[in-house]
Amino acid sequence: MGFQEFEDNYLKTTVPENKIDMINSIVNLIDKNYLSFFATQYKNESDGKVRAIIIEVIANNVPEASSPILIEALKDNFINTRKKAVIALSKVKILSALKPLLEMLSNPSLEIRDDVIKSIVNIGKLGDVSEIIKFYDKGNIYVNRSIPIILGRIQCDESTSYLKELVHKNDPEVRRNAVQALEKMIHVKDARLIINLLDDPDVEVKKASIKALGSINSKRAIDPLLRLLKNKDENVRRLSIQSLERIFVNIDSYEKIYEVANSKNMIERKEAIKLLGLLEDKNSVDYMINSFKSNDNKTRKLAYNSLIQISKDEIPDQVLEGLKAKEWKIRSFCVKLIGKLGNEWQISLLLDHLNDPDNRVRDIAIEALSKIKNQTYFNEVKSFLSSSNWKAKRAAVKLLIKIGNEDSLEALLPLINDDDLFIKSWIALALGKFENISDISPFIEMLEDSDPKIRIAAAKALGQIGNNEALEPLAKSLWDDNWSVRKEVEAALNKIDSNWLKSI
Repeated sequence: MGFQEFEDNYLKTTVPENKIDMINSIVNLIDKNYLSFFATQYKNESDGKVRAIIIEVIANNVPEASSPILIEALKDNFINTRKKAVIALSKVKILSALKPLLEMLSNPSLEIRDDVIKSIVNIGKLGDVSEIIKFYDKGNIYVNRSIPIILGRIQCDESTSYLKELVHKNDPEVRRNAVQALEKMIHVKDARLIINLLDDPDVEVKKASIKALGSINSKRAIDPLLRLLKNKDENVRRLSIQSLERIFVNIDSYEKIYEVANSKNMIERKEAIKLLGLLEDKNSVDYMINSFKSNDNKTRKLAYNSLIQISKDEIPDQVLEGLKAKEWKIRSFCVKLIGKLGNEWQISLLLDHLNDPDNRVRDIAIEALSKIKNQTYFNEVKSFLSSSNWKAKRAAVKLLIKIGNEDSLEALLPLINDDDLFIKSWIALALGKFENISDISPFIEMLEDSDPKIRIAAAKALGQIGNNEALEPLAKSLWDDNWSVRKEVEAALNKIDSNWLKSI
């Protein structure tokens, strides 16, 4: 079909879908000679989808010649048409399109703002940045907020110079966007300009300035950024640490960080601990261990996390020495760290802390040992079961219960009638979780124990095991003189068989 035939048929067609199909069928025939026809049809067309396909086709086939129509399409009421025109102008790069594109940014709800900005940037890179700069005083607030973004992407001397002026404008969003744009363009010698913005009343401008200083990597920013480590805004502190980390990576001395770490201000001390950890400062190991004595739980945890970062896969000697410290908090965190990072020899040291004088340290040693997959220490733990030291014995029982495998079950069974009531009840509850318990007689005997805690543990264990042979002895215990025992017995009966009354 020739173009004349297409034109005749097109003018007779009223269905939009048919028009679109017809245009697509003659795409390869379109050149400058037929541009006026499409320009006329674009103006007369009421259907947005048809207008959009006209813009797309002429933009692809006669881009430079079609620029007047593309510019006109920037005001089309159909968003897809406007978007196609914007994208086409981004490729054509016609200077006359700069002003109408900038005017589009005045719409606060513009859906294609990113596309418009990209098109303006591509045109601006031709060297006409002055037109964009002049528009700052002509446009509304939404245009002005976009101009720093545009200038930052163009990245030329003229745009850099003007961005330095924009950081002093009244609108905080303009200032923030200007700082973000300068982040990739500004030099170390201009760091003072950004440092001054750390006192900006707008927190978003402050945060953008902090990030920019990290990119500039200027030593002059160290003191002002360190002062921000006591800022009440957590995000300000977090960004300050990130920027300080980037700066201190190239500095040998961390003396200024230690000054903050020894501050009376708890907030900045915590941030200093984080920063020393990120920098993997091996000289701060003693400081971190000493921080374990802090009365503040978060400080202790931060010091522990930083020590992990510093240690990597090699436990510092100071941590091994910390196992002998007088303060239980130091011993506990050193135990925890060795459990996480220690080698086989170092982990064996944790067994000594199963009889630590402080139960909190013992519990941490138990937790650490239970998470170690290669349990070469198993036989040593079993030897604690016959220890005369009740602390070590109880700790060994707890550890085997936590391990919870068949070997642990076998080791614990002989202690089900132990004299220690705690051990007795713990084992009863633990064994009740195993499905392969065939002999329930020890648990039945425990239902008659003089201590109600043991009777409760026995009832709970029998309910977990679920053996019907326990129904009758459990039913007899419904007359127990302790209400808590009776309650647990009833729960066990219902767990084994909801119709237990009919079964006995």
